[in-house]
Amino acid sequence: MRTPEYWQTVEGLRLLADANSILIKIGTYHGNAKPTNSQVISFAESLRRDYTMEDAIDAVTSFYAKDDKGRWMQVGDVNKGIGTLRKERIPSSRQIGELMGRHDLDDIQSFRYRQALIRSIGRGRSLEQADVEALDSARRRVIEPARPEPKPRQGGHFIGSGMGRLGALNLDDTIGDTK
Repeated sequence: MRTPEYWQTVEGLRLLADANSILIKIGTYHGNAKPTNSQVISFAESLRRDYTMEDAIDAVTSFYAKDDKGRWMQVGDVNKGIGTLRKERIPSSRQIGELMGRHDLDDIQSFRYRQALIRSIGRGRSLEQADVEALDSARRRVIEPARPEPKPRQGGHFIGSGMGRLGALNLDDTIGDTK
């Protein structure tokens, strides 16, 4: 839950304005019902953080295009609709392969490109914007930390304490006098 001070910040006010706009769009399907202040705040608090207005409005439109029961759309439906729209935008493996073919990437860069492209589209970017971001991410050199030197083994196995292999000594030396 956000503090009352948060709603006075630029980010808070933008979120409230967006939530109000989404609720007004939902209300148009129910006789132009106007949302109350508490509904707007509650809706804003539950709206997924990576939403875009375009995705949210498209999710509302899609929901009511399919809804034949007259059910009111809730914030969870908006969040789910945004996720569904973004998954539908992810290009096929063939399309991703064609995009990678244009950029002359090695195997590691191709792997990073694919991950960055899908992540960027998941954040609401267009395919063109995601392609630019993914290419930048793929070509960015990643510095891996040095691997630690392997530690030498201390002592031997618990059987025979220090023998190279089990059975390397005769039975008398291993378990004592057997006579």
